[in-house]
Amino acid sequence: MDTQQIAAEILALETAALDAWNKGNPTPYLELLSPDITYFDPFLEKRKNGFESMRIFYEGLRGKGETDRYEMVDPVVQLYGSVAVLTYHLHSYAGGIHYPWNCTEVYRQQENGKWQIVHNHWSFIRPMDLETKFQ
Repeated sequence: MDTQQIAAEILALETAALDAWNKGNPTPYLELLSPDITYFDPFLEKRKNGFESMRIFYEGLRGKGETDRYEMVDPVVQLYGSVAVLTYHLHSYAGGIHYPWNCTEVYRQQENGKWQIVHNHWSFIRPMDLETKFQ
C-alpha cells in the first residue's frame, strides 16, 4: 500500500470515528485505541494512560457532546514506516457555539495491518471563552 492509500485509510478511520463521536457515540474511537494509548485533553488535569482509563472516560461521555455539525480542516498524514501522525483542525458547532480545536494523533500499524491510535492530543486553536457565541 502506498503513502496516499495509507493516508486515505487513516482519514477514513478518523472521519468515521468523528461522525459517531459527534452523535454522542464513542465506540468507533474506542475501537481505534491501542492498549497503551496516551491522551491529553485541555479539560483534564492529567494525561490519561492506557485503554481502560480511556474506556472509562469515553463511556462517561456517551450520549453527551452532540454537535450540530463539524469540519475537519487541513488534515495532514505523515507516514514513518509503521507509524503515522495525523494532524488537523476541528471546528465543531453546537447550540450556536463554535469550538475550534487542534488535534494530533499518532497511529501505529499493528502486525495484523490494523491502524490504532497510540497517542492523542487535543488543544484549543486559541484561548477562548466557551460562552462566546459565533454567528
